[in-house]
Amino acid sequence: MTPMPPRALLERLDFDAFERVVVLSPHLDDAALSCGGLLHALQGVPTLVVTICSGNPPAPAAPDGGAGKGPPRRGHVSPRIRRAEDIAAMHAIRADFVHLSFPDAIYRRSARTGKLIYRNARERWIAPHVDDAGYIEELHQLLRRICLDLGGILLVSPLGIGDHVDHQITARVALRLAAAGASLLFYEDFPYVADASSGRGDGDGPQAAMARLRLVPAERFVVPVDLEGKMNLLRHYTSQVPPLFGDDEGMRAAVLGRQYLGQPCEFYWRAKAPPPLAP
Repeated sequence: MTPMPPRALLERLDFDAFERVVVLSPHLDDAALSCGGLLHALQGVPTLVVTICSGNPPAPAAPDGGAGKGPPRRGHVSPRIRRAEDIAAMHAIRADFVHLSFPDAIYRRSARTGKLIYRNARERWIAPHVDDAGYIEELHQLLRRICLDLGGILLVSPLGIGDHVDHQITARVALRLAAAGASLLFYEDFPYVADASSGRGDGDGPQAAMARLRLVPAERFVVPVDLEGKMNLLRHYTSQVPPLFGDDEGMRAAVLGRQYLGQPCEFYWRAKAPPPLAP
């Protein structure tokens, strides 16, 4: 499909029309990775970053009924370290933030069986499991309290590119909030959108992510990125740079790789329901 020509988001939207901009971040770096350029540009605009999976891994039950200790999952970094990184990053761009205490998908357990819902890291790249339904509903109710009935907001959500289950769940809940009155804008999940080997590993893209949400593109927007501003923001996430990019130069190359008219950029979307089928 030919890419839809993007419009300049910062010129197109009247940010004064919103009481605040709320960016949904599934994990403790997603908002900065995908929306760092936008967040840098919106300094001075009331902005709230809500990170969802910020909690510590819950301890499994021991055979005697007490709290046990499960083995760490591969690539685990203490959520306490990651929260500290995110706090420093948010302070640097003067964004308000809240860390919700839900655990990452790879640590969530079934309320029925007590077993891990996603049994290994590879199972993050599948549709949400039925045993996650309680978590999804709790997240929806909590985000309703944070996002709605406090004036008009612009809600900025991941599209779910890469098919990470936490990103998919966030997008689905965002659609429910939009149905209740929030103005919804989707961001392209970075670095998944830029690296065909990341995420599910099959070169997932915006149109496929929208199709999973039963949507079609309506408008595409572009935000020019202040390269050094975004780089300085991402450098706060010390624990994440090596696994995601290798080093600082790898991170710079990845950010520079997303361009429009020769300038590093971020891309955003409005989406809509597809037209009804002709009888």
